[in-house]
Amino acid sequence: MPTRLLPWLLVLLCACSRPAPRPQAAGELWVDRAASGGDGTRERPLRSLTEALARPGPKRVHLASGRYEGPFRLPEGTRLVGRGPATILAATDPGSSVVEATGDTALEALVVEGGGWGLEARGPMSVHAVTFRSQTRGAIRLDAGSLEGRGLRFEAGAAIQAPAVVGVLVEAGTAGASAPSLILRDSAFEGAYDRAVRARGGATVRLEGVDFQGPRMALSQEGGAAEVERARASGGTGAAFSTVEGALTLVDVRVQGHEYGVTANQARLSVRGFRSEHATRAGMGLTATTGLLEDVTVKDAGNYGALQLTASDLEVRRFRLEGSREYGVVALQGRVRLRDGVIQGVSTADGIAGDGLHLRQVDADVDTVTVEGAKGTCVLATQRAHAVLRDARLSGCGLAALAVDSKATLESRNVDVRDTPGSILVAIEEGQLQVEGLTVKDARGELISTDCEGQTRVRLRHVDASTTRGLRSPCVQLDARSPQP
Repeated sequence: MPTRLLPWLLVLLCACSRPAPRPQAAGELWVDRAASGGDGTRERPLRSLTEALARPGPKRVHLASGRYEGPFRLPEGTRLVGRGPATILAATDPGSSVVEATGDTALEALVVEGGGWGLEARGPMSVHAVTFRSQTRGAIRLDAGSLEGRGLRFEAGAAIQAPAVVGVLVEAGTAGASAPSLILRDSAFEGAYDRAVRARGGATVRLEGVDFQGPRMALSQEGGAAEVERARASGGTGAAFSTVEGALTLVDVRVQGHEYGVTANQARLSVRGFRSEHATRAGMGLTATTGLLEDVTVKDAGNYGALQLTASDLEVRRFRLEGSREYGVVALQGRVRLRDGVIQGVSTADGIAGDGLHLRQVDADVDTVTVEGAKGTCVLATQRAHAVLRDARLSGCGLAALAVDSKATLESRNVDVRDTPGSILVAIEEGQLQVEGLTVKDARGELISTDCEGQTRVRLRHVDASTTRGLRSPCVQLDARSPQP
């Protein structure tokens, strides 16, 4: 071997014997505002987040603790990961957004503070373990695409000034664009947001395990579809959950306070497990709405009734209404079917009135219902209503157990009335009352009270009562034959 090749062989052998440096993970950058400035590696992080975001290509940016002043724009493919509450993205200008994100992007484990909007997004986007606080317009605005959030916290801030600050706004940003969609899980809203979640223009929303404490409204939906499961709302002054011309599904939802637990107008509503306590007006106020409501509990509702149903087509199954003022159920126009329910303790503030079932200009079908302690009438059909009542247990009815007036019709079968100080049956103003299978015990008032004016009629069949007062009125017909099986 020529001697002049020997030095080159020695150099090559030395180079091969050195351990290879550990390769840096592709597309990963580190940023630390306390650093003096480096190349973006873990050992020598960049000082500027803006510089890191300007690097080309998809990337995962790791942010050290500290406060980073924006605004910031997240390019397509960017994942921004902080160190928890000690990593803060902020903007002091109330007219700017802290973060703008377009395309497939993500935020994780940090705080977004101040600015007009905390985040303006055009998804798909993922947001995990992020706190939004003290924005002047709203925490998140989703204009397009999808956004999925988990473990988020929204804090309105004690110094909130704007009257219509929202937590999350989901609305197509341009006319004709496809509607955006939001999925929010295991998250919480706190403070005086006007609407915690507002969905408009056909947007799709799913909320799971979300807690609302303080927003005026938890969900405001205008069109589109929304599903809410395992949600809690308290401390607000408006309707907790509201839909107009939308489809709303509620599963295991609880509301404390608020003006209404739920309102719906020209909507489709599905409920499987709902509880409202201390609503200042009504547990539910539903207008021109269709749907099925199951396992509904309303306690201590205001003077609009526990359930206020107007011009709707609804079925309510397994309901319990306690301590309402004015009405247990008030139904006006439309159709309603009530199954397997209990209504207790209905009274006005002065304690002299309060109807268990108040049926007005409505087609009602009621089966297996108990009404106890209504200061007014336990079941009232009025103003041309047509009601069918089966298997009812009525007790403590202050004015009457069953009453019809104003050309209404009430057909009842298998009615048990107990401990009632008022009249058992009342028919006036051309109301028509038909009762088959009536049992009366501990009655202190008369059996029938009627004015017998015009077309007023009372038809009875198979009556077992300790009193017969009123039975001889000219518009009362008693059929003593045994009831048909």
